[in-house]
Amino acid sequence: MSHTMFRLTPLALLISPLALQSCGDKDAEDTSGTVYCSPEANAGADQSVALASVVTLDATASGYPESCNQEGEDALVYTWSFDAVPVDSYIDVSALSDNGSNAASGATFTPDISGTYVLSLLVCDETSCSPPDIVVVTASAGDAAPVADAGADGTAEVDTRVELDGSASYDPEGAELEFSWALSSAPSCSALGPDDLFNPTSSKPTLICDCDGVFVASLVVSDGSAWSSPDYVSVTCSSGNQLPIADAGDSESLAPCDGSTIQLNGFGSYDPEGEELEYQWTVVSVPSGSTVDESALTSLSDASPYFTWDVPGEYTFQLQVYDGTLWSAPDVVTLVAQDITANLKPVANAGEDQSTSATASCTTSAYVWTCDDCEGQEFDLDASGSYDPDGDSLSYTWTDLSGVSTISSRNSASSMVSVPPTAATYNVSTSHSFNVQLDVADCATSSTDVVTVTVSCKGEK
Repeated sequence: MSHTMFRLTPLALLISPLALQSCGDKDAEDTSGTVYCSPEANAGADQSVALASVVTLDATASGYPESCNQEGEDALVYTWSFDAVPVDSYIDVSALSDNGSNAASGATFTPDISGTYVLSLLVCDETSCSPPDIVVVTASAGDAAPVADAGADGTAEVDTRVELDGSASYDPEGAELEFSWALSSAPSCSALGPDDLFNPTSSKPTLICDCDGVFVASLVVSDGSAWSSPDYVSVTCSSGNQLPIADAGDSESLAPCDGSTIQLNGFGSYDPEGEELEYQWTVVSVPSGSTVDESALTSLSDASPYFTWDVPGEYTFQLQVYDGTLWSAPDVVTLVAQDITANLKPVANAGEDQSTSATASCTTSAYVWTCDDCEGQEFDLDASGSYDPDGDSLSYTWTDLSGVSTISSRNSASSMVSVPPTAATYNVSTSHSFNVQLDVADCATSSTDVVTVTVSCKGEK
């Protein structure tokens, strides 16, 4: 369906003086024998295009007549304008890209509705312009299906009339629509059927709920040759008792170390009136090749049942809760299971190397110095910079590689290493280094890092 009417654009109602300039009835010739004349516009062949596709205008056949021998076609300016557009179009000259330039084929535009677009082309040099030439572009969407819009979900009281609204439905070609509504689903307490809407062929039918619960209406529209896909709207009806709220928990990607047995979490569900809830879980989808179904859940009626996944991929579950009168709207949760082979190694970080200085007392006898040992030192150990890329929990192990130091808490992220006394030499600073290794591990892999602590020991009088 296309527009058969068009409107003239403001530019089409004006006659440009430049458009009327030309060489006159005969060309001019200078004393050198060069023949000067106006350029000629050629707007190219008419085009038929799909709606919303980019139209490239073609003025490459424009130029000077063959009878002219002047040069300078590279300096020609190509200016396009709309003489007429479809009556409902918002297109104007601002929609043209690369217009009024030296590019003969650079101008483009995108039709906004189906119909006929008439454009004129002027080609100008420094002294004159061509007469305009016309090209017709016909845009068509074909027979695209209309789009149904059943409106926003809403609420209503039982035995009260509620109006549905499909007026936002539309046809891409602007055709008049036919409406067809039906009641797709109703609570088990309802006696209403698919045909129990009032004025189901209007854009705004009405529904009267006969009990508490969620009523779902469907809408399809026709443009006379094709029907739309259905759109749905839900109306939650109540007689004072509010619907309970189901909360199936947060969707997440499970870390490879989480294991294959996973607990669902419906503890966030609640009833506005504080009524005790009943739970109903269902399996919505599982990865290809999985055998998980409702029987795989430890219970379909617990708030937080367990299941064991068998194939990596997405597992989606639905939860509804019941307050003794009303069922909640469903809530879904998707858990992405990853095989242990996808596990990434943790990263160990034992902290920066550390150093300290110590002194010892020295005495001399017969020109021989005798020094006490520098006292033992303590250093804090910190593995807080370690992490696991998958977010797995980590275990920590500190190991004294020197074999002479003491570690206070070998399996804590924060610990302390005590190094023994070190020998001193009079008036000489001697460095004594001790290495401590950190091992961090997740469920399957580990990594290490080493921190070095150094005591600089000097003997003094």
